[in-house]
Amino acid sequence: MICKYSGYTWSILFGMIITGSARSIAVKLAYQSGFRAPLTITLLYLLGLSFSLLVHGIQQWSVNDYDALSTTRRNEEPKVNQDEPSLEMGTFTGDDVDVDTQRCGVANALPSKQNDSTITHSDSALTGSLSNDSTSSPVPDASDSSSPYSSIFEFYSTALTSFYDDELPKGSNHGLSRESEERIKWAHRIPFYLKPAIPAIFNLLNSALRWASLLYIDASVSEMMISGLELTLSVVAARIFRKRMVAKSRWAGVVTVAAGVVVIERANNSKHQRSDGEQDGETHVVAHDAMIGVVLIILQSLLSVLQDLGEEIFMQATDFPATMMLGMEGLWGFCIGLVIYLTIGNKLRIEDTDATLSMLRTNPKLRWWVVGLPFLFLLTGVFNIKATEATSAMTRNVWKTMRTVLVWVSALVIFYLGNNAAYGEAWHTPESFIILLGFAVMSAGIIVYYSAR
Repeated sequence: MICKYSGYTWSILFGMIITGSARSIAVKLAYQSGFRAPLTITLLYLLGLSFSLLVHGIQQWSVNDYDALSTTRRNEEPKVNQDEPSLEMGTFTGDDVDVDTQRCGVANALPSKQNDSTITHSDSALTGSLSNDSTSSPVPDASDSSSPYSSIFEFYSTALTSFYDDELPKGSNHGLSRESEERIKWAHRIPFYLKPAIPAIFNLLNSALRWASLLYIDASVSEMMISGLELTLSVVAARIFRKRMVAKSRWAGVVTVAAGVVVIERANNSKHQRSDGEQDGETHVVAHDAMIGVVLIILQSLLSVLQDLGEEIFMQATDFPATMMLGMEGLWGFCIGLVIYLTIGNKLRIEDTDATLSMLRTNPKLRWWVVGLPFLFLLTGVFNIKATEATSAMTRNVWKTMRTVLVWVSALVIFYLGNNAAYGEAWHTPESFIILLGFAVMSAGIIVYYSAR
């Protein structure tokens, strides 16, 4: 199954892995720098997603421009020299020359018609003229590089056609049945402008929980647990809500992934207990924080799976454009989140919004970071939702586990090669080895899942 992906799908999956890893690293480094503002980052995240509406507009313009150029080329009338006899296409009967014949030149098509009684004297004269002097052909050859539209048209036809038409899969139908279609008929009854509002609510809540969890847990462990839980829960949700048929061997892979998540959580809890005990003799404070992080990750994963499933249903069952879905989803979430931020943001006790605004006023570098972060969120969001559109929510969550490798390696490099031990992640023996073992178990589960038919 893995090898059957098109180049388009592979590029989407790799882009999702790379940008998702960069997103987690950027937010964790901000927290380690003292900018502990998960609500502000949630707003920036949703703002970045809303920029996808611009991407959708550009995408539509590009496709429409390509279509217009194609139509112009097809409808371009042949310029006939007035000194030569004109070709009367109406003189042919049922075997008239078709559009492709006109485009490729009539010199190759007309000789086979010369014995037809329907060919007029002027047509026969023109045929002889064209046969004797090919350079006098009144119809421009489409392959002629001197055509004013040739280079532009070839570029569009090569790039845009292959990108938007030939290689764009419309989701995975694996395990879907007639019952699956019956279960999502409700999606067609929802007004167009309200469709993104449903996943937007889940997105607002799960993103706030995700960024808050990074206050209490390492980025690498967070990525491992989120990826494993979202894969496990997405398969369960797809079976319940979409009635996807899941093979027993695939369930075995899911159970293996879940077992790996448990190993990772237990090792991470032990790491925090020992680390805190070495520093100040008390183990319950950091261990308690780690448990808060785990609870936030579990809630986040549940909401994220519901968001992914909603996106999958609306995009694949109702043909809702992916980038428009992402943009409207971000816009809905940003508007709701902004109201919450301005009214009860401080009362939630997740972030001191006054202190956040004070830091932004006094730190120019932080302001530039805040300006650039939404664009990173935009890239990640586009790749994420395109992955759901091209495959399915389940497949997307399978491949998200690969982010862990990049996040963990980057965090270790930052810690050991950087000049400040406050940044990155340290290697703890034996807990880090146990976490690595847990990730290996997760990876084995993914292999079992994908090897199933």
